[in-house]
Amino acid sequence: MLLNHGQELLKGDVNTGLRSVALEALQKRSVEVILGAAATAVRPDSVEYTRDGKSQTLSASTVIWTAGTATNPLIKNLPIAAEHRDQHGYLQVTPTLQLPDFPEVFAAGDCAFTKENPQPPLAQVAYQQAAAIAHNLKALALGRDLKPSTVHLRGTLMKLGIEDSVANIFDRLELKGEVGHLIRQGTYLEMLPTPVHDFNVTKEWLNDEIVNRYIGGDETKTAVRALEVVGGVVVGALVARKLLQMLGQEHKDDKS
Repeated sequence: MLLNHGQELLKGDVNTGLRSVALEALQKRSVEVILGAAATAVRPDSVEYTRDGKSQTLSASTVIWTAGTATNPLIKNLPIAAEHRDQHGYLQVTPTLQLPDFPEVFAAGDCAFTKENPQPPLAQVAYQQAAAIAHNLKALALGRDLKPSTVHLRGTLMKLGIEDSVANIFDRLELKGEVGHLIRQGTYLEMLPTPVHDFNVTKEWLNDEIVNRYIGGDETKTAVRALEVVGGVVVGALVARKLLQMLGQEHKDDKS
């Protein structure tokens, strides 16, 4: 059973457009969704929640709670005027990612926002903004003009269950199921910082899949199965790279 505080799944989330896909995945697993339910207490054998102004109790021995993020105390304690913060306390920045009160200070990622072009709190946004800050810091040191930050969202990857994901690429192509899962796995593998990280993660994953998880029983069969999965991930990585390159080029062509 899923208790959802809001009246809609993924409301305000970057994956709002995938709401029907997420709901379908939950229903396929016989998950009952209760919308508009605000949890008020978790007991050893139950969860208490309010819905439509009424208090209700749900028997449960295993409870998993997911919550939003809070502003880091470092950000909250900065001497920034309230008019240069949003309702969460995040810092307003200029298009060049500078603080209005302290232009020598830059901020990016999920601690900052721009009124002109608000962005979702995603790693891909922070990566691109970080590159823009690096460029502007160099420009500032050399006395050159600063450039506004430009972010190009490449899409989102959302896990729906074991070996089941949806890949929404550039908000133009949607791939679900095992294909989406392979693209998600492959993309995360591809985005590791260096080939060394890539190799180490793959090695550890192989060790877990073959040695730790499948010890005992028909070891040959399970090892082959694990290798097939690894092969699928590698193929997924290659497919993801090629697909992102193709769509990225198409995206550039459209803009030009």
